[in-house]
Amino acid sequence: MHALVRLLNEAHELPPAAELRSRHLLRGICRILEAEAGACVLEPDFRPGARRGFAALVLEGWDGQAVAALDALQRLGSGCNPAIRSLRERGASAPEGIVTATRRELVEDRTWYGAPYVDRYLRPTGLDDSLYSSRWSGTTGAARGIGIYRARNARPFDVADRELLHLFHTECGAMLEPRAPPRSAPPAPALSPRERQTLTLLLQGLGDKEIAARLGISRFTVNQYTKVLYRHFGVQSRAALIARMLTSGLHRADEVDERPQRRREVVTAGVVEHRTGEARPP
Repeated sequence: MHALVRLLNEAHELPPAAELRSRHLLRGICRILEAEAGACVLEPDFRPGARRGFAALVLEGWDGQAVAALDALQRLGSGCNPAIRSLRERGASAPEGIVTATRRELVEDRTWYGAPYVDRYLRPTGLDDSLYSSRWSGTTGAARGIGIYRARNARPFDVADRELLHLFHTECGAMLEPRAPPRSAPPAPALSPRERQTLTLLLQGLGDKEIAARLGISRFTVNQYTKVLYRHFGVQSRAALIARMLTSGLHRADEVDERPQRRREVVTAGVVEHRTGEARPP
């Protein structure tokens, strides 16, 4: 407990910019809980049965072989992890609250070790026992989640660990998210249909390659549309974009206010981009 209070005090003394504070917090809670890896993510739809991917807000310890496990979780959806799937069901019964549980409280060993994700992706990393916490919103379906992992053969997480992570999430959770940009900025031009389609797929957790395939355009064009979206919402990362949409109460691209405007062209990186169509060479 004393270590957590000290971590919280240190975080308040750090500037919130450049993710410095959020990284310090996650690294600190991993150290306190003697964990090898941790992640704080934003789930656009955490309701039971949802298959969307997530946006990573801050990561710690996901390197080497662990990268493949994290990528698979994002690509397949966090529901492929049986413990997170069980956490979703618990969260649905506690809207607007924080739900925290150990892996052993969420699923029995047979279910855990028999899961394809655990066997194929997590086991090779050397990570095993885990601890999860989510702040789930029953109104929007969105959730901020924290996952903490210990090495194989390490001491399993217990009730004291669970209570400590729960307190951490309650007191520090908001500081893990990207800062929302000022709302007093002048209104940006309306999004084109293609930009709105790209935004919809981004909110579903799809990557550039998947969006390109879905829309029948190149990954370069997807990248250009994504940059337009960043400028439109005043953010610099995908996680910040999703956070901005959710904190603004905009959970689908079709909820973004669209004002009529004439067709115009923008020259970006040597490409003439039509606001009503796909980017194409000049």
